[in-house]
Amino acid sequence: RRRVEPAMSMWFSRQLWEAFMSIILPTLSLLHVSWMFRLNGISSMVPFADWVYSLTFDTFKRVVPKSPGTPRSSGGSLWRVLVYTIHRVISWFTSTASSKKAGEDWENPEVVGRCKRAGHVPLYSFCDVPTALKFWSDGGGWSLRSKLPNVLLLNRKWNFHLAASPQDAPIDFFQSHFDASLWDEIDVPSNWECQGYDRPIYTNLFYPFPLDPPRALRRGVWSSNNSSNPSSEGGDLSLIGGWKWDHERTNPNELENPTGCYRRVFDLPEGWIENGRRVFLLFEGVDSAFYCWVNGHRVGYSQDSRLPAEFDVTEFLVPGQNFIATQVMRWSDGSYLEDQDHWWLSGIHRDVILYVKEAVFIADYTVKTTLPEKRGGPARVEVDIRVQEAVTSDVALPTDVIVEALIFDANGTQVAGVTATPEDLSWCDSGEVYGQPFDKDPPQFNRRALLSLSVPAARLWSAEVPYLYTLVVRTLTPGVKGKTFSHRFVPASDVEACRVGIRSVSISDKQLWVNGVPIVIQGVNRHDHCPKNGKAVSEESMLQDVLLMKKYNFNAVRTSHYPNHPRFYDLCDEYGLYVCDEANLETHGFHAGMHPTPFLANNPQWRQAYISRMARMIQRDRNHVSIIMWSLGNEAGCGSGQLAMAEWARANDTTRPLHYESGGSRSNCTDIICPMYARVHTCERMAVEDPSDPRPVILCEYSHAMGNSNGSLDKYWRCFRENSAVQGGFIWDWVDQGLDATAPSGKTFWAYGGDFGDKPNDAQFCINGIVFPDRTPHPAMEELKFLMRPVTFQVTNLLKDNGTREIDSGNVDLETWMSSTPQIVVRNWLNFLSLDHLKTTWVILADSGATLEEGVLELSSVPPDTEVELPWKANLPDLVFLAKKVLALRSAAQTAPLHNWFLEFRTTVRVGTRWCDADHEVAHTQITLPVPVNGFRLPSMLPIPKSLSVQSDAVRVFTLGDDLLQVQCAGGTHMAFHLTGPLIGTLVNMGSRGKLILQGGPSPCFWRAPTDNDRGGEAISYCARWRNAGIHQLQTVQNSLLPVTQTTGPDDSLRISVVLTMTPGGSNRKGVAGIGVTLTHDIHTNGVVNLTMVAKASKLLPPLPRVGLRMRCSGDLQEVDWFGLGPHECYSDRKASAIFGHHSSNAVDMHVPYIVPSENGGRADVSWLALRQRQDGPGCFPRNKGNELRDLPQVDGGVIAPAPGLLVSIPRGKVAHVSVQHHSLEDLESSSHEYQLEEATSRGDGAVHVHVDHVHMGVGGDDSWTPNVHSEFLIPTGNEWKWSLTLAAMLAHDDAFEMHRRLRAADCP
Repeated sequence: RRRVEPAMSMWFSRQLWEAFMSIILPTLSLLHVSWMFRLNGISSMVPFADWVYSLTFDTFKRVVPKSPGTPRSSGGSLWRVLVYTIHRVISWFTSTASSKKAGEDWENPEVVGRCKRAGHVPLYSFCDVPTALKFWSDGGGWSLRSKLPNVLLLNRKWNFHLAASPQDAPIDFFQSHFDASLWDEIDVPSNWECQGYDRPIYTNLFYPFPLDPPRALRRGVWSSNNSSNPSSEGGDLSLIGGWKWDHERTNPNELENPTGCYRRVFDLPEGWIENGRRVFLLFEGVDSAFYCWVNGHRVGYSQDSRLPAEFDVTEFLVPGQNFIATQVMRWSDGSYLEDQDHWWLSGIHRDVILYVKEAVFIADYTVKTTLPEKRGGPARVEVDIRVQEAVTSDVALPTDVIVEALIFDANGTQVAGVTATPEDLSWCDSGEVYGQPFDKDPPQFNRRALLSLSVPAARLWSAEVPYLYTLVVRTLTPGVKGKTFSHRFVPASDVEACRVGIRSVSISDKQLWVNGVPIVIQGVNRHDHCPKNGKAVSEESMLQDVLLMKKYNFNAVRTSHYPNHPRFYDLCDEYGLYVCDEANLETHGFHAGMHPTPFLANNPQWRQAYISRMARMIQRDRNHVSIIMWSLGNEAGCGSGQLAMAEWARANDTTRPLHYESGGSRSNCTDIICPMYARVHTCERMAVEDPSDPRPVILCEYSHAMGNSNGSLDKYWRCFRENSAVQGGFIWDWVDQGLDATAPSGKTFWAYGGDFGDKPNDAQFCINGIVFPDRTPHPAMEELKFLMRPVTFQVTNLLKDNGTREIDSGNVDLETWMSSTPQIVVRNWLNFLSLDHLKTTWVILADSGATLEEGVLELSSVPPDTEVELPWKANLPDLVFLAKKVLALRSAAQTAPLHNWFLEFRTTVRVGTRWCDADHEVAHTQITLPVPVNGFRLPSMLPIPKSLSVQSDAVRVFTLGDDLLQVQCAGGTHMAFHLTGPLIGTLVNMGSRGKLILQGGPSPCFWRAPTDNDRGGEAISYCARWRNAGIHQLQTVQNSLLPVTQTTGPDDSLRISVVLTMTPGGSNRKGVAGIGVTLTHDIHTNGVVNLTMVAKASKLLPPLPRVGLRMRCSGDLQEVDWFGLGPHECYSDRKASAIFGHHSSNAVDMHVPYIVPSENGGRADVSWLALRQRQDGPGCFPRNKGNELRDLPQVDGGVIAPAPGLLVSIPRGKVAHVSVQHHSLEDLESSSHEYQLEEATSRGDGAVHVHVDHVHMGVGGDDSWTPNVHSEFLIPTGNEWKWSLTLAAMLAHDDAFEMHRRLRAADCP
């Protein structure tokens, strides 16, 4: 009794918990409330939450307190806490928050650089105008830059040593005489963690060091309450806690602040430091902070891992050989501002460049464009050019200089030019520099020229038509004759150039306008990521990303959450992508209930660092036409720091709006309402709740693509295209951030958080892209491409494409429909192009896949952003006539069977472009057509498949002991049934003509290998609720079984039926919630098996993952055919892009290798499924002791016949969800990486695992941290499901479609 009562209490509590969840889950779960609070951001509550967090930070959050009056979070008297809280209140009101004594530069938030030059646009130092024009006409590639005469690339091998901390760096390693012969070599650019030093760390929500700003040190030990891997039982991913820092313990293998020491020798080109020329050393990206020395002289310091640091090193260079050294700290106070959701990786991860300028040189220039007043008219281009000249002992007065600007069209023809004389130049400052309070500007002359050019017959830039001009700016020195200037000018060699586009961006009337046209953002968030090199991305990888985005109909990218590699923006200009350029700022670790707070933003000590990150990004990227908005960063709260950033941006660039989500997504810092993961109804409400607010709604992140995800995307896109104030968004995110790693077996795999022993970590939360690390697209990419297609088609009097493809008006017949004068409705969703450049073909298909008629639809008359109606009869064949023609052909057995038919439109590119070849498909639409009033009912003249033609008087039955029942049918079909045990009443195996078809099942299945979305939501996740209810371990209750019955079924068939109950672990305890199942097999004389399953689940169970049957087929049956949706993976809530038809694949390719194995490879709405042997397979029948068939016949004259296949046929009016692959459900569930899955499968028996589901739950994807599968795609319990399928053996030559049609034609074969 003592053993039973706790167990009963446990089951009772499970049932109560599920009942509680079913009531409270939709509105009151912790994660749901926290997220909705953040999303909707009640204006009075957001600052209050921020204030409370700031007030209590030192008391409860700071892990290693240093201030004398600060109580530890783990102790201290109540009185001390109270006194300190009062002190914090006073500090908050008086804006005198406690600060720490300034330490080293990397622990001082007021220092973000030393001797670092002001931010500016990329400079190339061309030697003349022809060189500049050729450089950009050849594409401006990064490899071309290294070949410019005035540029020296300092990449490749550097000497390297990793120290435990800055204090442990070798003494004087930056001196040229230091002996580094024993040092290693490392590639530059690279992250040292990807080169075998230290370890990568992945976190999303937490800092990888204890909170003690501005200090960032890993001194201590991390521990976690959740040590299970993400796929093991109970190892559900946690986003809200679990990691703790123990600063009293030490880990001898943990480096406190890993510090990379770099050294390199280079030869300075001849003449670079002569005649007053200036030489600059440029680091495009170093993580996270570094010092630099040249020839033993310290030239500067910098932090901000994603923006350039440039130093004037002229005074430190010598002719011939020179020496450069850097000291890179992994952690700095800047790390507190870089808590983005990606890998923490360190080192010199972007290019290092040395370039030379003339004594009087162009230091920066800014381009602004104004649209023509009328189409085809002239456009105005304004160029603000800054000229610098160093003050030296030889230069006491500024040199007279003339500045010229030239504009060339795409063909290289000059279309505009203007010159500024010395008198036109005005004095100016040297450029704004933030976070360098102790630097003194070197003496220099700073002048500027404001030039205005008129471009005739201007062509505008857009993502659809990315037309680019080339702007060249240069300095000219006047020729002198005595004291009088001549009219002849001599080029002074300093030439700069960039590509520019003419376009405008504005916000009004709740819309974002480009060139005066409202657009929809078809966007994606992108990290710089390479699986081999981490943040060191190649130009080839960036180009691959851009081309894939264009091919899959994306038109925008958000550089989440930092400025990307500078070359990426060139590619976006060239190929046509709108860019949301985001500052390198995120402080997610200072959060309260998933709400990022502005704890650091409100501290004046950090103000300069905030402004610097915004200003230097704009200063670098402002000439890129592709950038249509600036972002202040991500998940950093909204405080005075963000307000200062917004103020600077608006004052210095009036041509672009601002974007910022944190702080409620509608703060004064943003010109766009930009929520993340808002549901469709929330977006629609946001768009209308304040009629006076002119801002549109554009989701900065939506549809979290973590593993098998992105369900219900079609609802978002229906909203985007129907609600003008909700203008799209950016998918999260582009690439799975897996890093290359090697398993103990030697096999390579893609690693995620924790795989490198990194603590803390957020496990696989970095694996949420729509492409794999190698840029192979996920199946969800097909859904996105379809929903973002540039042209759509509808046919009047049919339902709009809503995923059901049903016919309107009560299944209107063909004759009635054709008499209603149907129209083809064509919608051009492009904003700036007609459809002239596209070609649309149509085809009418039979459900067998046979082409009945095809042609071309001429659409050249469809202007941008318009809808036109084309008469059916003028463009497509008369379907009544075509139906008669098809029936006549069928009478002559010249066509395949026909039950339904479809109209498909496919739109391709006529002529190849920079991003695709000719005939690349950009859109497809499938429409189900009405059928004739009497249907396509003419009997087929095709022969009856041999597998169905054999008849006999009876079915032979044998009993093999007490456990097995064997059945033999005419024609060589054999099968055996379990009579006892947990699989009672199901097939042991099934064979035909001496070959094994089935190795087990079909048997009931209600579980699936949990997806990442299934795990999301802590204790309220679907996975947690399933496990709590025992769904994952349902077994037959042994002592309550009814016996297997054998009766005579229809047409003398043998009927075998069983009634059973399935509960967690097969428990027979009273009150345990379970599922009742009835299985009925009708075995016909020709070997065909009709299986009917009736199931009823207790209403105390949570919604189920699936209701279906699973079976193990012979490993020989590799080839797969099906009629249903395909060809790619699709689920009930992600199937808009799939088309009905006859599809083919194989058991290997139907598996989708998500980095964290889970449910995958499903195909929805399937009418029949056929498995066949590969043509080159041996087809041997494996014999398993105790389960083999008896008296196997010799056929075809004693020779074993060709291996049979298996047909699974679904009754008329029903469809199934199917999957076929080599991996079992158990192996998928127990593996946390693909290599583990492959190893587990290799240890199995080689069977092909097939699932045929009556219903299968959707995959969800609105986010991955709350249970969010939409209600219509859930499987609620308390219902009864009844469905059936037919199993039939097939010969190699049998036509699966014809077999299925005949099986459907009658109640029995």
